[in-house]
Amino acid sequence: MKKLFLVLMLCVAFLFFGNTASASQFDLIYEFDGALPIQSYGTVDVTENGGDLNFIINANTSTLGPNADIHEFYFNLTNSFTGLSIYDTNAPNTPYSLIGPNPSVAGGAGASFDWGVNFGNGGGPSGNGTLLYASFTLSAVESLLVDNLFEYSFPNNNRPPSYMAVHFQGTNTPFNSETVGGNPVPVPATMLLLGSGLAGLAGFGRKRFKK
Repeated sequence: MKKLFLVLMLCVAFLFFGNTASASQFDLIYEFDGALPIQSYGTVDVTENGGDLNFIINANTSTLGPNADIHEFYFNLTNSFTGLSIYDTNAPNTPYSLIGPNPSVAGGAGASFDWGVNFGNGGGPSGNGTLLYASFTLSAVESLLVDNLFEYSFPNNNRPPSYMAVHFQGTNTPFNSETVGGNPVPVPATMLLLGSGLAGLAGFGRKRFKK
């Protein structure tokens, strides 16, 4: 029994403390004003690419509406990096621009972030139309890892802290724009490992009961 309990605890520890990966998906579920429910407003997928980070942002039209426009993206970095820049973007018209860190980037509801990316102002002169999908690659002199994004920003209301956030314009919500934050979705393999540990423990309990 002690051995199975130890295995289960190791699974839990791996889930919460050993979740290092070369790719991660962040689910944007926290609307920063606190007026909308916790649900998925979009996702941010991040993949390591030879020392750089590839980002893909998707708006969830089922919660934000078909005219939602990805306006700005906010994120933190756990370390100081030099020569930070973005390239290989899907910008259809105006180049995407990196903003921050001095001053820090206002992310809504009092939350500030180290860095941000501006995707243009909708269909205006400095815009790129309505973006439901945006992609870019982040580069620095030093190598970047997905783990470098794991630093919280804290809204000044009752919303949980978030590693990153996206501001959407043109939404089908009361204020027609929303800032939503999120954190990593658990890695499926890790969840499978935890499930296997729980199943093993349950099976052991049944055997003991039969005896």
